Amino acid sequence: MKIARPLIATSLVAALAIGTVAPASAAARYHGGALHNQIAQLDRKIDRAESRRIISYREAAQLDRQVDRLEAAWRVFSRGGFTRSEVNALNNRIGSVERMLQRAANDHNNRPQKRHTHRPAVYRR
Repeated sequence: MKIARPLIATSLVAALAIGTVAPASAAARYHGGALHNQIAQLDRKIDRAESRRIISYREAAQLDRQVDRLEAAWRVFSRGGFTRSEVNALNNRIGSVERMLQRAANDHNNRPQKRHTHRPAVYRR
């Protein structure tokens, strides 16, 4: 009994130590499924904007290259699970590509805008 008590106590302490270390290391890794979905959705937005002629073919090709780089980075990061900094980096890059898409959509394909030069009719008596 005297020998069993220290053995049980040390094994209990070891089990508690392992139990507290394992969740801490697991919490530092994130699942990237949501990020992958955001990247895929961004790719669909670009394709849709091009098909509706909101952005030009050249703008769509440039944005598609950016999305391809995002997907490559996602694959590299996903091999060992995502750290917080990797998730932040991907989120920042996704936001950057979304802003580029918005700018491309709002520039009217670099065409000069038609100015409304008509004046309201002035009635004189």
